[in-house]
Amino acid sequence: MIKREADGWYVIFAVEENQSRFFPKTGQTVGIDVGIENFATFSTGEVVENPEFLRESECELKTAQRKVSRRPNKSSHRRRKAVELLARKHQKIRRQRADFHHKTALQIVRKFDAMAVEDLNVKGMVKNHHLAKSVSDAGWNKFILILTSKAEEAGRKVIKVNPSYTSQDCSKCGHRMRKSLAMRERRCDKCGFQAHRDHNAALNIKGRAGLSGMVPDGESREP
Repeated sequence: MIKREADGWYVIFAVEENQSRFFPKTGQTVGIDVGIENFATFSTGEVVENPEFLRESECELKTAQRKVSRRPNKSSHRRRKAVELLARKHQKIRRQRADFHHKTALQIVRKFDAMAVEDLNVKGMVKNHHLAKSVSDAGWNKFILILTSKAEEAGRKVIKVNPSYTSQDCSKCGHRMRKSLAMRERRCDKCGFQAHRDHNAALNIKGRAGLSGMVPDGESREP
């Protein structure tokens, strides 16, 4: 297949190959909450910071977009150059994000035998103009797809759970407390359990998937 990208033409060859890659079992399982404050928070308490590639490049993108807008003649050489520059800026962000997703997913798959994530309705979330840019910048859908693919290749499994109230339910006693997104620390009114909102969500995600701390030796790891 011949494909044109912002920086030139590419010839793509498809070759069938057995790429199955099984890692040794670790016996570890995890719940993963993807978010805006941090890209991901694990039930173990570990955090993956959000690189925010789009936000970091906003000034450059706005400058490139203005150059396009100032050249209304679509057939002019200068406008074509401006459009190509803008396309290369977006291409760079896409490649940075994809590289981050692949590397992060591989680290997770190497470490855990089973991973639980929320079955998010990202299309619905981007309709909220307050969250749209952050959600799009994080690229949660693509990350989950990459994580699932790498998990299958490695003999691991990814379990999707209902995302409802994972942040509001206490992961220790189940008591539900409605909290605004601005409240990042959560303290249960009933049992007193206190944790960061995203860490509490990750613990709930793991619990809903039925994952304990360890995977028994005889347990099947098929999705």
